[in-house]
Amino acid sequence: MNLTLVPMDGGHKSMSTGLASYRGIRAHHNVKTLLASRSYMNPPDSALHHSCVRQGQLIEDTVRVFHIETTVNNHAFPAIANFMQKRETDWTAQDQAMFLGMKQLTDLAPPAFKRNVFHAMRAPYGLTGVNAGQVDAVHEKTLESVRNQIAVRVEGQTDIVTIGVPYLGPYNVNAPMNPVLVVCMGLGYLFNFYRNKPVLRKGGVAILTHPCRYEFDAVQHPSYIDFYDEVLADTTAPAEIEAKYELRFAEDPWFRQLYRKSHAYHGAHPFYAWYWAAHAMEHAGDIIIVGGDREVVHRLGFKCATTLEDAFEMAEQTVGRHPSVTHLRMPPILLADVE
Repeated sequence: MNLTLVPMDGGHKSMSTGLASYRGIRAHHNVKTLLASRSYMNPPDSALHHSCVRQGQLIEDTVRVFHIETTVNNHAFPAIANFMQKRETDWTAQDQAMFLGMKQLTDLAPPAFKRNVFHAMRAPYGLTGVNAGQVDAVHEKTLESVRNQIAVRVEGQTDIVTIGVPYLGPYNVNAPMNPVLVVCMGLGYLFNFYRNKPVLRKGGVAILTHPCRYEFDAVQHPSYIDFYDEVLADTTAPAEIEAKYELRFAEDPWFRQLYRKSHAYHGAHPFYAWYWAAHAMEHAGDIIIVGGDREVVHRLGFKCATTLEDAFEMAEQTVGRHPSVTHLRMPPILLADVE
């Protein structure tokens, strides 16, 4: 059974990733495969999904699989924060008042308190579909429902894309979004919400906004700490990281123990989070993070800007003056159909 929020999920990927061992997952969660996926959110153009389908078909040949997939709408926030999924031009007077109140809270409150407040919010999603049966037949209906919900037509590519990285992603429930997950979310997930071609032109500039602090949850993300401190201190190149460090982390007995007996992600998980951004890092001419801790951003291999205006000025060195700019505004989730 799968709740399918985005077209990357569900189908054969549910079994060949969700129930696989490290040996099975590394067949498609590797740098070569992910660089050949354009994009993860469009399965026909994703080498990741092609591999998952091959594995899934082997599973179906061996085991009877009855697949149930559900889809929901984009209602991501409760009433108190509903303004966050609206365009500012559509805000009512009440929405503006709620925004001002929340901004005061976020300006004054310490990070841990703010994180607890936002992570306590529950999305009042509404069900849009339930399909059950054979994997491929079910998933075709699911993808149709998801695309109808989130597809947005975009005219052409842009010189600069701006992305606000949210506080929550798939891997940090009730935990800080650590720097590696900031990269995974901004350049792995959000950058790849497209079909046909990326919103950002080849060689353009990606500008992300996030505090990007040295914050890690030692229970959920122990291997992430070592990955940041040891691996990224040596290199940020995905292929070099994969060849030099992945197997050691994956087979580390302490990380295995924490994965099996505690609440930790697998020792290889930070590697896959980093590889997830490989396509964006190869595609962009420059990557700038606004508002991040300067030392942390430089460890990630990117440029740091204090304000968005500073970031635009820095981007001129790559894309020239008077560039085109597109802002990817999420939530709600969108899939850019780039013409």
